[in-house]
Amino acid sequence: MNYSFKANFYNNILGKLKKAGIVLGILAAFVLLSSLLLYLTVNVTAVFCDGEIETVYSFTSDSERIVAKTSFTVNEKDKLIPFESDGGQRIIAVAKEHTVKVYDGKKFIKKLKVTGTVRDAIEKAGLKLKEGDEANQPLDFGITENTTIKVIRGFPVRITADGKTIKVNFSGGTVKELLKKAKITVSDIDIVEPGINKKVKNGTSVTVKRVKYEHKTVKGIIEYETKVEYDDSKYEDEAKVKQKGKNGKKTETVRKIYVDGEYLKSEVIETVVTKKPVTKIVVRGSKSRPGGYLGGYVTGKKVFSELKPPFKIELDENNRPIKYKKIITGKATAYCTGTTCSTGVRAMPGRVAVDPREIPYGTKMYIVSSDGRWHYGYCTASDTGGFIYNSNTVVDLYMRSYTDCVNFGRRNVDIYILE
Repeated sequence: MNYSFKANFYNNILGKLKKAGIVLGILAAFVLLSSLLLYLTVNVTAVFCDGEIETVYSFTSDSERIVAKTSFTVNEKDKLIPFESDGGQRIIAVAKEHTVKVYDGKKFIKKLKVTGTVRDAIEKAGLKLKEGDEANQPLDFGITENTTIKVIRGFPVRITADGKTIKVNFSGGTVKELLKKAKITVSDIDIVEPGINKKVKNGTSVTVKRVKYEHKTVKGIIEYETKVEYDDSKYEDEAKVKQKGKNGKKTETVRKIYVDGEYLKSEVIETVVTKKPVTKIVVRGSKSRPGGYLGGYVTGKKVFSELKPPFKIELDENNRPIKYKKIITGKATAYCTGTTCSTGVRAMPGRVAVDPREIPYGTKMYIVSSDGRWHYGYCTASDTGGFIYNSNTVVDLYMRSYTDCVNFGRRNVDIYILE
């Protein structure tokens, strides 16, 4: 045998071995794949019987053959109930003949032997389930010995939502459960009457009102405040602006609320100050000028009137006029509304409302509370009080703010009619 022949011989052998190896590899892969597919086709089934459970691995889906692999004893009267759980688990329930009691609401119907489910027991008792009726246990549950089954009858409930009213038969529960049964979804901002967690009773009506929000951004101003500082080295009729006031700026997020498409209201849900206001500061004297009252303060006490008397009013040590025509004592109230008096002059502290039949228009007065704590000061009769027909009030004092009115309230005053 020459060398070329030997070389060809060995090459043929190696080629056959390589082909054989490929074939063997393919066979091994086929066997592995077949085993994997075989494994994937194995059925895992949970078998229940009288409160016990066994797990069966099988290549069949036939219920009888699967149950036969368990240790359970199954008779001809027994019933096999296959189903799947919510998670997809295959389950077979072995239903045996058991004694059950069946009620229609609170009414006892009968005691009987049943093989199967709660539904089977209800049907065997001669009861029919109408729309909205339910049982105290799931209808597909297998029954056990001495099971008590109650049929809960539904009742009509009216639901109004989205422009229409429907009637749903419901056996009881919360409004939330009722809406779920009626396939009506609600958002967190929708209005549900009665409340979403309220119990539904026979005769209950449920209303769903759709709520919608619209948001917008609004720019506005922040009005500056005025602060008064007092200087006891200056007279009460002297005032000077120490710092000018400047308005600030703000951005507000406003929410418009619509209920069933109709506008209800707007509310500010966020305020961002983009520029702070500057407070106006006024320095006012608090020292009384010698010789009498000219407006503003009396012996360090503030008076409400902003009118300056056309003449000096001589006051005694109790800050009461020395010279006057007469004194009227009576009830006084306070007000801060209106811009024009009935005499045509601008409304302001110092122009008061009276009964012109008792105190003529234009009368010059000085008013102080009877206990001496409140000094309204110099004023004129300029307006007609609304009290003149139904009250024993003598005078109504105009004040600068609502807070001043509330603090003053209603109290006795001494009205000095001046010369």
